[in-house]
Amino acid sequence: MQNALNEPDYQRIKNVLRSIQQELDSELVLLIDRTGQQIACEGPAKDLDLTSIASLAAASLAATDELALTVGEKEFSALFQQGRQRSIHISSLDNQFCLVLLFGERVSPGLVRWKVKRAAVTLTQVFHEQRRQAELADEVVRASGGKSAPLFFTDEDIEKLFGQ
Repeated sequence: MQNALNEPDYQRIKNVLRSIQQELDSELVLLIDRTGQQIACEGPAKDLDLTSIASLAAASLAATDELALTVGEKEFSALFQQGRQRSIHISSLDNQFCLVLLFGERVSPGLVRWKVKRAAVTLTQVFHEQRRQAELADEVVRASGGKSAPLFFTDEDIEKLFGQ
């Protein structure tokens, strides 16, 4: 994200990841940006090389995006890699983020896809709210002649911003 997440938004994201991880008994649920930077992580497989997983997942999704364009699709929103004991599901969220799930053979890929679609709605809402807060902060900075924006807005700040 362009701006740092505030603690409540970060906790909302962590709660969504934790919920997915528990519902699917997945080994890892990792939220990254499209450059491969880790945002949040849940699951017992945290001892894996998360930097490599994040970088490779982002690169795989980028390659998949190009493949989609090559065959005339706007995008392929999900990528699934099935192994003998572990599988990986990588999905695009809001064109800026990726959700990576590492799960065992007992979990159905269809169930993973369904749970990810449900979680994507909540995560995308958090991203949009964070962007809107950042836009409001930028407007306050511009309106105040370049002074730094407050982290939280009072009713008075909002009224000044909208000239009321």
